[in-house]
Amino acid sequence: MNALFESLGYIFGYLLWFAYSLVKNFAVAILIFTVILRALQFPLQIKSQKSMAGSMRLQKKQQEIQEKYGKDREKVNEELSKLYEKENISPTSGCMTSFIPMFLLFGVYYAIRNPLTNTLHIAKDSVTAALNFSKGLPVVGSNIEGYYGQISFMSLYPDVKNHADFIANTGFSDADIAKLDQFAEGFKMFGINLLDMPNSHGVWSVFILFPVLCFLTSFGATFISMKLNGQSLSLKGQQGCMNYMFLLMPLMSAWIAYSVPAAIGLYWIYSSVIGFITTVIIHKFYNAQALTAQDEARRIAYLEELEVNVRKISGKKVTKTVAESKPNVNYVNKNSNKNKSKKKK
Repeated sequence: MNALFESLGYIFGYLLWFAYSLVKNFAVAILIFTVILRALQFPLQIKSQKSMAGSMRLQKKQQEIQEKYGKDREKVNEELSKLYEKENISPTSGCMTSFIPMFLLFGVYYAIRNPLTNTLHIAKDSVTAALNFSKGLPVVGSNIEGYYGQISFMSLYPDVKNHADFIANTGFSDADIAKLDQFAEGFKMFGINLLDMPNSHGVWSVFILFPVLCFLTSFGATFISMKLNGQSLSLKGQQGCMNYMFLLMPLMSAWIAYSVPAAIGLYWIYSSVIGFITTVIIHKFYNAQALTAQDEARRIAYLEELEVNVRKISGKKVTKTVAESKPNVNYVNKNSNKNKSKKKK
């Protein structure tokens, strides 16, 4: 699984570096990066909203089925499945769109955790040599952590770079040095180093804002989305995966944001806010009332078309019957002439 997320992080790194190259600021680059990822998820979000609104539209029919079959859960589930199939609605489609952002988060995590190999795409041999060299330096070397070694290196890069044997012992090319110089300049956001981790500063530092805001934005976006769709805000009123996703995702995002670089938390905050905005926009066109109106409009259009076709068919039959019932004009004229000649005689 790590290999999969590492590969995803390597791909995301190209997008992150492109955004950074445009603005030269890591916080803004993550915002651009998040907007692009959210845009790619937009079709799935529409599908999820349509399914959710469709389920709300069928709520009355669902209740009727549950009342009709009572405690026969097998029959209730069978009838509900038939209803969903008939209406082309998947009650679990929202689960997929809930898990996809978390899946993408791990890709973002690996892109940010390994900035040298995944974002700057420097050769692994050169990166390994640079880390080994940095660890051997006095004072600086003690701050190069193993798991977050590349992030530690980037934070200490200005000090490491000034060492006389830096180039000779790292094997970095001029292009690599240019990337490192450019990348090391934009990690600060209001004086906060986005490569630092909140748990290393404690709960009373300004870094605690990242996990707190992660929870609030994630929970708020979910809460308002459910309210817009008329869903019960009580967990008892939820179905399927929504029973636990309502609180699980916000709590998980806060825990992750506390134990990873602040840049990851910033991405999650951006993602929640943008997701909320797109949810409000989509809800305007794909809410339960709008879908019901669309279904009613389609039903009326179908009935009108059916009525027109029936009239056409009926009209042809009447015309044919009338034509068949007309007297033979030539025959009538012929007989009339014969009668006239007989009278003259």
